[in-house]
Amino acid sequence: MKKLTLTTLLMLVAASTFAGNDTFNKLDADSDGLISREEAKVDDTLSAIFNDLDVDFDGYLSKAELEVKTGN
Repeated sequence: MKKLTLTTLLMLVAASTFAGNDTFNKLDADSDGLISREEAKVDDTLSAIFNDLDVDFDGYLSKAELEVKTGN
């Protein structure tokens, strides 16, 4: 149970960090407003939690998906 709680907390903190404009824009290499799986590979944490954050399962992370996870 502690591991699940820690994992969830880490995921929320990471998502909050990635939702910030500067970080999101740096990760969005092609400036299409989405972070693809390929773009996410530059960050080990984001790559590891990508599937959990991709709530619509389209293979991309939008800024809205990151904000939904963090409540921002």
